Amino acid sequence: MRKTNGLKHVLRRVLGVSLAVTLLFTGCSAGGKITSQKIGTRQTVGTDFTAQKYHFSARENLVYVGKSGLIALYFDSETYAIAVEETNTGKMWYSLPQTSEAADIVDPTVLTLRVSRGNQLYILNSQENAVAFETASFKPIENGIQVTYDMAPDKATADCAFSDVPEGSLYASVTVSYVLSDGALRVKINCGDILLSEGYTLESLTVLDFFGAVEKAGAEDYIFVPDGCGAVEKIGEGFVGEYETRTFVPYGDDLALKAASSDGELRMPALVPAYGMKSGNNAFLALIESGDAISEIHEFVSKGTNSYSRVGATFRVTDAVCSGETGKQILRTGNAYTGDVTVCYRFLSDKNASYSGMAAACRELLIRNGVLSTKTAKQTEYLPFLLTVQNAAAKNNPNRTEVLTDYSQTLELLKLMKAKSVNNIYLRCNGVLDGANNQGLLSKSEPIRGLGNQKSFDALAQYVHTQQFTMYLNTDIVSFQKKSALPSACAAKGLDGKAVGYTAENPFFGFAGRETQSRFTVRLADLDEYVNDFIVDMQDLDFDGYCIDDAGKYLYSDYTGDTFSRTGAANLLSAQAAALSAGHTLMVDTGNIYMLKNADVVADLPSSTAYPEEPNYYAVPFLQMVLHGIVEYAHTPANLTDNADEAVLRAIEYGALPSFCWSYTKTENTDLDNLYYYDTQITKAAEQYLTASGLLTDLRGARMTAHEKVQDGVYKTEYNNSILLYCNYNDTAVTVNSITVEPMQCLRVN
Repeated sequence: MRKTNGLKHVLRRVLGVSLAVTLLFTGCSAGGKITSQKIGTRQTVGTDFTAQKYHFSARENLVYVGKSGLIALYFDSETYAIAVEETNTGKMWYSLPQTSEAADIVDPTVLTLRVSRGNQLYILNSQENAVAFETASFKPIENGIQVTYDMAPDKATADCAFSDVPEGSLYASVTVSYVLSDGALRVKINCGDILLSEGYTLESLTVLDFFGAVEKAGAEDYIFVPDGCGAVEKIGEGFVGEYETRTFVPYGDDLALKAASSDGELRMPALVPAYGMKSGNNAFLALIESGDAISEIHEFVSKGTNSYSRVGATFRVTDAVCSGETGKQILRTGNAYTGDVTVCYRFLSDKNASYSGMAAACRELLIRNGVLSTKTAKQTEYLPFLLTVQNAAAKNNPNRTEVLTDYSQTLELLKLMKAKSVNNIYLRCNGVLDGANNQGLLSKSEPIRGLGNQKSFDALAQYVHTQQFTMYLNTDIVSFQKKSALPSACAAKGLDGKAVGYTAENPFFGFAGRETQSRFTVRLADLDEYVNDFIVDMQDLDFDGYCIDDAGKYLYSDYTGDTFSRTGAANLLSAQAAALSAGHTLMVDTGNIYMLKNADVVADLPSSTAYPEEPNYYAVPFLQMVLHGIVEYAHTPANLTDNADEAVLRAIEYGALPSFCWSYTKTENTDLDNLYYYDTQITKAAEQYLTASGLLTDLRGARMTAHEKVQDGVYKTEYNNSILLYCNYNDTAVTVNSITVEPMQCLRVN
């Protein structure tokens, strides 16, 4: 399938030099040191609550700092907190709640540190361990104010200069900058400037997690969180949900730390590090601009042990994992983050005070920060249909596969679709490379011989080009199957010194392979070489683009000889996406935001939430509104969902491409064939595509400007060209604004 030529060595050298220059700027780190100590049982040492006045803000204590656009910044001279006023509406946003007469179970703070030494975990906070000791200070800076909190468990130590801190005593000094620019507030901490007593480890810090916190919210107030495609939680009186707290981890848990949920806590991955809150006719959107790869977003609802509904972020400053049973625990520590932690707050009012307005603000910030491209999605005569073809499935033996759809059968599928007037197809070929759907090491990957010869592949490629379709080769770039390479030589290492891996479900269990597939992650220091070799080796295979299957949903640190922090890893993967997109189109599965600047399409973008939906907690198309018009996207293939008809309608509502995943050959496993066998689905899918094409084709480059529920089971999506789509999920027709929408249908209004 592949030819060798005299240019291969030269091309490898050129590509290698190009990427090496790029990687100088990716933020990779080297030489990380791991420490491991037996601590028996970890003890938490907290701080006593002393006086309410340090934990609550009062308007009379606010001092004006400055103004930018329609917001003004104030400093609280009593609590050393800040507040923001929206000058056009008079709305005040406080970083500490206003004084409450209620007995409060939680003590609001501006800053909280978690510091460890041996088996002790100390919890220090800005209010009790600095402000109450009168060891907090401030100074004006350009367009803002800088506040330093010198913290210690006791006043005598907090009063010391850093050089005079008694040996063995705990002291920490953290400076927080609050700066106004372009109508936004940026809160920044330079972790490299934090002072900490020798022998102690700063594990994490939490900043402004009480910003906008409320005890009693209005009926239409909600918190926005980055669950799946985005979710809102109603927080007004009477809204009661199953979860008192929710945790979201941008880009998922670090595989190298083997982080585990504690006390039954559920931790859900997030694709974008953003959150927000709506309060009356006002709202804010917070985007973590730096430190996102080490952040966690926590949402709290006012009930039970929480007095306030709020949302904020915690940052893991040092990689630290405490594991083992009580009495035999081991604490391992690794990389310390020395970069900036920056959270940008944008403030919205009136009709913009909604998740739609938050999405617009997030989109603008991501473009300004260079995370998203300024390009516009390519406009063509027909809407693309994303067809994922399952070419082969892995067997138990890593060198054996079962062919599901060979090249000739893939060509036949395309011809059948074309005959049904599907005139634009994004073909995603999955399982072409060695290992099939459990691919091996990238640098050793070649097309599976059983799928056909060069002639049959060329015939497929020629038809794709003639019809102006687009063909993507599905590939894993950062993970490999367990038996395709020696983990000791090729796999990244975790904080425990072991190879970093994960387990994935095998979709074809019952036909080929075991129920789960074990995979390892590659050493990040080797990744650019693997990608270089792969690009060169694939140059004679005639396809249009790559679909990166793994790097858009997994992110990990690497503790091999050349250590990569998680932040460095995100930069490295973004650079690899740029390399793969050179001369090719690029598709990314799932869509962690750091992978999307060079992407043309996102596959399997979530359209629901990871936490169970409830009447007070439900999905909204936040990510879709951020991406629409810049990057095309498709949801989970409709035939792999619980309700294909509803999934197709949801795709239309959310502006997504129609998406299906098929195989040409029957497996004789009834459950699998009901899901994947094309022949029972193709006619209806083509009809649904034609409906979607008529509604969405000319909207591909437009911005999605608003989305709302207009009545039970009926949703409205608005675009910046004033086109409205009404989607009705009911089993009866409904009338909205004198317009009748048929059951399970979408009506377009110009």
